Amino acid sequence: MDAREKRTRIIGWIVFVIALTMMGIGIARGEASVVLTKATSICTQCIGIG
Repeated sequence: MDAREKRTRIIGWIVFVIALTMMGIGIARGEASVVLTKATSICTQCIGIG
């Protein structure tokens, strides 16, 4: 593994950890239910039910 591959792998892991942290914060704040409600509303409007 050369330096470029190593740097790419490290950056990938850093982004992954940041993403998991942000998802955890959102779940802890109760944002998951808000997102699900909005997604359901948008989907029902798109198919013409709501």
